[in-house]
Amino acid sequence: MKGLGREVSALLFLVGMSVTAFGGSIDSPGSPSIGSGMYSMSQVYDYIISGNAMTAQTGFQEPSSAPGSTMKTMKEIGDALKSSFEQCNVTADNVELGKTFFCTLPGSWGVQTGKVCIAGTPTPTPTSTPTATPDWYAQYGPGGGDKVVRIGSMYVAKWTNNAGEANNIEMNWAAMLDWAAGLEWLGKDDWREPSLEEAQGICPAEAQLGAHQPYWYTTTPDGNNSSNAFYVTYSDGVAHSYPKNYITYVRAIRTAD
Repeated sequence: MKGLGREVSALLFLVGMSVTAFGGSIDSPGSPSIGSGMYSMSQVYDYIISGNAMTAQTGFQEPSSAPGSTMKTMKEIGDALKSSFEQCNVTADNVELGKTFFCTLPGSWGVQTGKVCIAGTPTPTPTSTPTATPDWYAQYGPGGGDKVVRIGSMYVAKWTNNAGEANNIEMNWAAMLDWAAGLEWLGKDDWREPSLEEAQGICPAEAQLGAHQPYWYTTTPDGNNSSNAFYVTYSDGVAHSYPKNYITYVRAIRTAD
């Protein structure tokens, strides 16, 4: 039995020697490989909270001291992620077509692409500036053609002895209506005879007419007598009712633009 014990002991020694000889060193045969460095917990946390860039050593390095107070725990990082993600509430139906975003809503978690088609801002069509139309009264009023004068809301023919103010022509009321209705003068065809009120409104500004006949001018019919018309002298504005066949002077007016 003693001999057997010595043989077993010798066998175990040989096995031990074999393991030592063929197992090799468990240490790394060289320096840490490029890219094996890691971000610190603080850098990850700062990136989540503030977007600060993370930097890592080119190779893994053993820490030179125990973690200090500036390190962040996985719980702190997880809480920061949860707080940030829970503020996101858009889906692909809220984001412009083709835009990529990260969605944190249940059922849509992860990188998503927007689906909303947003029309671009239309290019404004150039507009041309219209050519200004010359002011009619500037053309024919005082300082222009000097053929009309504005009195209140009327353009009144001045003393020009032409189409709009037939100074040397007298006519009865019916002829005056035909004359006013057919008058086309200074590019306008809306000339008419004045009403009694309009004729009396001319009287206070008679000096603007340049001159006028000292006798009656035809106006409107006398409402109380269908066979009569009113006639007015511009010097005093007094209305006279006389038969429509009276021969008097005429002066055209039109409503101011």
